[in-house]
Amino acid sequence: MRTPELTGVGWLGPRIEMDSASHCFGKCSECQEIICVEKVVTDSQNTQPKTTEMLYKVFRTHVTLKHSAEMNQSAARIVREATKEK
Repeated sequence: MRTPELTGVGWLGPRIEMDSASHCFGKCSECQEIICVEKVVTDSQNTQPKTTEMLYKVFRTHVTLKHSAEMNQSAARIVREATKEK
């Protein structure tokens, strides 16, 4: 299995006015799920680094929950137990 990557990262809002952008988004290369975060509020005018950092943090969580072998094995075990005939 390939390691999923965050692709197509972009901002919602006018390209020339980053202050007007409200969300940052990207797509998982493995499952095509879109990951989106709201623009982070910071003490400075430049919110882009913190917002991008938050997007990648959320993406890493997505990969852990949806694409890790350990989580897939746990999910398979739960399904097996839930579908056992009693």
